[in-house]
Amino acid sequence: MRVCYVSPEVFGWGIHGGFGYITRTLSRELAIRGFDVSVVTQRRRGQRNLEELDGVKIIGFNSFSRVTYPLNSILAKCFSQASYIKAQADIYHSQEVSYNTLIAQSACPKKKHIITFQDPYDEEEWRRIAIVDPRYELNLKNKVRIQIERSILKRACSKADGLFTQAYFLSARAKNLFNLQKDPEFLPNPVPIPRETQEKEDEPTVCFLARWDPQKRIEIFFDLAIKNPEINFIAMGHSHSFEVDKILRLKYGKIPNLVLTGFVSEKEKSIILGKSWALVNTSIREALPVSFLEALVHKTPIISGENPDNLTKDYGYHVTSDDYDYALRRMIVDPDRTRKGEKGSKLVKEVYALDKVIDRHVDVYERILGE
Repeated sequence: MRVCYVSPEVFGWGIHGGFGYITRTLSRELAIRGFDVSVVTQRRRGQRNLEELDGVKIIGFNSFSRVTYPLNSILAKCFSQASYIKAQADIYHSQEVSYNTLIAQSACPKKKHIITFQDPYDEEEWRRIAIVDPRYELNLKNKVRIQIERSILKRACSKADGLFTQAYFLSARAKNLFNLQKDPEFLPNPVPIPRETQEKEDEPTVCFLARWDPQKRIEIFFDLAIKNPEINFIAMGHSHSFEVDKILRLKYGKIPNLVLTGFVSEKEKSIILGKSWALVNTSIREALPVSFLEALVHKTPIISGENPDNLTKDYGYHVTSDDYDYALRRMIVDPDRTRKGEKGSKLVKEVYALDKVIDRHVDVYERILGE
């Protein structure tokens, strides 16, 4: 079986986003099992047309980065067809529906194509993110663009051989957005299970795991550190913008109970998640981030204003009215904190464990190819 992932990014060449992490994890694990796996994605700085990463062929198409938007995007998509043909896959798996999905379908019409809805945006999601990022404002220009894009992407969905979603609550959203005839199937994202359990710190310790971009509102986490000097704060990650990252580190870098790690390895991330009392997620909006599942598998409850699939309410502390300080203090004194983490870890191991999820993907691919 030859599998090609259609993804906006892959975890490498300076790209450390959620889509890239999921794509790299899935492709690597399939390659380990002996499958012929490729990823077609936009070529990044320092990346050649054809690379090999973890035994996976990474086929990069020209992003035309020196051309202004939107012409660069149009050119990139027009010239990417050859990359999908080059993959010579039996099944093309899109990590979110996009123009790339439609191009892959057009380039390889006799092959199988499936889509996992990772984070579909409806009007409410646009409204929420626009609060912190003006680029997403629902002005006339954006409204027209969204409607055109949605009508085009509906075609990609209707032509797909299988539709899936990584979280249960996203099913209804995707169905409404793209006029799907039936609910997408649940196909979870994979989470590695740590071999050893890290002991929690004796002193209250919380961590942040996300990029430092407007949507994530990292400043709330930093302000919590200032207000709560008796609690240790660890902020993993960095901003996509070098200038923004520099400003944040200069402004908050001298807070005595705050550690700014920058990008961390998988081993370092596991240690920090394991010793933390809670993962604090301050994002204005989320789908179901892998960081939630990574925290829970380490028996670490979640503090967040988002509650995907009821995970925060069941295995953490749901923030209302942006009162993160109250949720943080509640977590510190809660005698049920340890039990929440243990229950969350059990759920992740039962549903999202790496080997189980890879098995599930293989079953889906074999079923679709057999139809």
